[in-house]
Amino acid sequence: MPMTSKERVARVLAHQQPDRVPIYDKFWFETEARFRQDIPLPRDGDDGTGQSTAWGKSPAAESCTLWEYFDMDLCEVAWPDYRLRFTPPEVLEETDEWISQRDGNWAVLRWWKHKMGTPEHIEFGINTPERWAEVKHLITAGKHRVRWDEFKPLYRRGREQNRFLLYATVEPFEMIKDVLGHEIMLRSMMKQPEWIHDIFGTYTEVAVQMLELTEAEGMVCDGAFVYGDMAYNTGPFMSPKHYREFLYPYHKRMMDEFHRRGMPVLYHSDGDLRMVLDDLISAGVNVINPLEVKANMDLRELAPRFGDRLSFCGGIDARILATNDLDQIRDEIRVKMEAAMPYRGYIYHSDHSVLPDTSLATYRAVLDEVRKVGTYAS
Repeated sequence: MPMTSKERVARVLAHQQPDRVPIYDKFWFETEARFRQDIPLPRDGDDGTGQSTAWGKSPAAESCTLWEYFDMDLCEVAWPDYRLRFTPPEVLEETDEWISQRDGNWAVLRWWKHKMGTPEHIEFGINTPERWAEVKHLITAGKHRVRWDEFKPLYRRGREQNRFLLYATVEPFEMIKDVLGHEIMLRSMMKQPEWIHDIFGTYTEVAVQMLELTEAEGMVCDGAFVYGDMAYNTGPFMSPKHYREFLYPYHKRMMDEFHRRGMPVLYHSDGDLRMVLDDLISAGVNVINPLEVKANMDLRELAPRFGDRLSFCGGIDARILATNDLDQIRDEIRVKMEAAMPYRGYIYHSDHSVLPDTSLATYRAVLDEVRKVGTYAS
């Protein structure tokens, strides 16, 4: 008898053999918009945040997610918003292609208007300890930080469908990047370490309080999805020494709160994390996602080294999926899954997000192949 999604994922995270590999994925907004043109999903409109996707509406606000449509085993709820001010973005400059805005963190960012991508960082208004002291009181926990109209119905449906529900949040590096920018944050680790510890510690405690608040509202989850892009293609944004000094204590604080509740932690970071994987495991990370291939996060290397201590979610090259060449795609899936499956800790996921060039027919074939190749012998 097939397992439920919740049972399947729980077994994988305990390194016990499931009936098949669990399935989970993410999509560029353009990809999701194209898929939704061809599949019958109801639409609810904008997500109401007013700034998270400056170039357009967020498909995350749809009343039926692609996780549900494709019958995936995991889905995310909560996503607290850690902006200092909940105000509409101030438009500073606009062309046909991009828009420059000052957001609720006093950061000026330039966004593409018609495609998804990381915004260009122009300037950051929180740039000194003195300026931080003036606004620190604004970062407090509160119900206004969660889109309840979106996530309470998704949570209810996920429970009814026996999916593995992830409490989704961001971690301190990602939070502070939005407030200070990478350059100020990283430079201040060396020159003003007391300030960086204060701001990391402040946001971490608010993150813990938001977990408590969300649970008090009845949204008690099975695991955690913690988002934090702390690396680029050749390594982390900081040395392992600086990771252990500045970020590890706050990662550990967050992971301990999840583990105290029996929630395994899936940690997302693009880029090459190999230098800090042992530290992340020590901090309490149970699963690494998305294993970006172009950043040398190769399942064939990582599974033999870490497969007894760490689960993996991803590693299937999204660029290969976008070729729509089914022979090449099937080979990518087979090779990567054969490397990871023996450790009984693998969840299918693309190595980033599914690219817009990937056709809906191709993606359906991908999921069929994963279910076929990913079935364990009874």
